Amino acid sequence: MTSKSGKSSFSQKIQNEILTFIEESIKKLNIKRIVVNWTGGEPLLEFKKITILMERINLIADENKINVAHFMVSNGYLLTVERAKILSELGVQRIQITIDGSKASHDQRRILANKEGTFDKIMKNIEHSCDFIHIMLRTNVDLNNIQSMDEYMEYMGGQIFKKKVSIYFSATTEYSAGGCVSNSSCYANKDFSKVILKLYEKALEKNLNISYYPQYEPVACAAIAANSIVIQPDGDIQKCWNTVGNNEYLVGHISGSFSMDQLNSNRWLDYSPYKFEKCRSCNVLPLCGGGCAQQAFESEEKQPVCREFKYNLEEMLESNL
Repeated sequence: MTSKSGKSSFSQKIQNEILTFIEESIKKLNIKRIVVNWTGGEPLLEFKKITILMERINLIADENKINVAHFMVSNGYLLTVERAKILSELGVQRIQITIDGSKASHDQRRILANKEGTFDKIMKNIEHSCDFIHIMLRTNVDLNNIQSMDEYMEYMGGQIFKKKVSIYFSATTEYSAGGCVSNSSCYANKDFSKVILKLYEKALEKNLNISYYPQYEPVACAAIAANSIVIQPDGDIQKCWNTVGNNEYLVGHISGSFSMDQLNSNRWLDYSPYKFEKCRSCNVLPLCGGGCAQQAFESEEKQPVCREFKYNLEEMLESNL
């Protein structure tokens, strides 16, 4: 909805073109369900625009007798009880809020223009809003904040809302480099496979509502799924939200300078883990679906980057018994 800087958002013209695109796609492609993921930047910076657009998308879905589901990724700073209620009523099924570890760690990275931290306000917003909408906390983990995780889980374990939200841990990743190696600030997946087991063990000790259990994933993400697009604030279209702002990956513009047939025949839809021997012979392929296509495109080997399940599946299953 907003650019990564938060300084631009959908114009009225772009909003109208999005609605036209949805209506035309429903008719041409016989679509039975619409899924919208609102992200940014920070989508709650444009709360009025978002809710009006949600209402119009919902109306289109009703008129065509199809289902619609909304999701959101937010930093949580502008979330209020009133907004949570409105978003829930409009069909938002989940808000993912990103946390960077303990208060000290988070407030080093996610600060306001006046240099003040945001952790306390975000946590207060979560506490007040989680009764009205499902909130999932994505906890970013890297080599620079791993030492703060015990303090973070100690804090979360003492919160009265801890069973009302779900928590998962995710390694920060340099997608433009095809994944990380552990001599940078982020973990390579193989190294993170050991780290994440310890994190979830600690989370279980604190009785946190964790979300880390493998499921069958025939398609790893929306980027390699048919009829799925990412719309930038300027109307340009990507297939993957990690490539937003990267003109190399542009596939068209929402105004109509592309067709869904064209979109569904590009390199993203051509990506398949079954083209790679290491995936075809891998026993965790049904759980990872070939991993991140963009990481594969950017890696030196131009091969899929194995997820942590490749290295910790047995131990992870045992921890969930």
